Amino acid sequence: MRIEIMVLNYNGKELLAECLPSFAEAVKNSKNECTLSIVDNKSEDGSVEFLKEKFPEFNVYVTDENRVLCSFNEMVENSKADILILMNNDIKVDKNFIDPLVEHFTDSKVFYAAPKVLNFDGTFNGGKSYLSMKYGIMKVNIDKETYDEQGITHTIGCGAFRKDNFLKLGGYDPIYLPGYWEDTDICYRGLKEGLKGIYEPKSMIYHKEHSSFSKSFSWYKKMSIVDRNMFIFMWKNISDTALWAKHIILVIPHVFAAAICGRSHLLVGFFKALFKIPQIIKRRKAAQKVFSVKDRDIIS
Repeated sequence: MRIEIMVLNYNGKELLAECLPSFAEAVKNSKNECTLSIVDNKSEDGSVEFLKEKFPEFNVYVTDENRVLCSFNEMVENSKADILILMNNDIKVDKNFIDPLVEHFTDSKVFYAAPKVLNFDGTFNGGKSYLSMKYGIMKVNIDKETYDEQGITHTIGCGAFRKDNFLKLGGYDPIYLPGYWEDTDICYRGLKEGLKGIYEPKSMIYHKEHSSFSKSFSWYKKMSIVDRNMFIFMWKNISDTALWAKHIILVIPHVFAAAICGRSHLLVGFFKALFKIPQIIKRRKAAQKVFSVKDRDIIS
């Protein structure tokens, strides 16, 4: 299999200097045909010049505009690889992280594979995940008890995707810009198509979480975006009647109760999502079909 690692960068010259050497070592240790590319989102800190000087062996692509994760879409389409490993610039990787991750793609039903995620200091950050609904609100939960066990995972932040499935599903949806939930969205759509997502703890990466996003947004602004996109995800993807009924009955009292308790960002996110309803309706109509897997079979 041909593998291409794509590292997304925006104004992260210092992060690239810190993290890229680990990717270079991992490529050398892989038994697969593997290349490394950096996708630069119109950086203004000299990242591109730095890459050309310090890492001339890597491919560097500069996007026409900064579309955050959606910038991957065009790059994946133009890639000649079979498997794409999509990463951020704030990640270091274990030297042997590639092969345990991509070996799962010998199963034609596997759409994506997720590594174990640790903090830079080696403490646990993330891994196997599952979706649940409580009080009409969708949540992504990290399974901290079995993070050393291989298994099914409902979503991944950074990891490996089968190129053909990624393109068939349309890539990351720009309705979620500037970010959050677009990765869960494409994974979920794959799961409803009957595809599989695998968590592989033998593949390890180290993440300096929120180092890029937090530079541009305050905590409150970030949380309102997260909440807005959670509602977009639900209204776009959920078709199960019982789950919709729970959502409709519980969501209004829940968001107002959250606001009273000091979590007004949930209420703000809800109203911001309402403005996206025309776009959501278009996407729901475009995706009208009988899915292989029902929502209730995925969501706890």
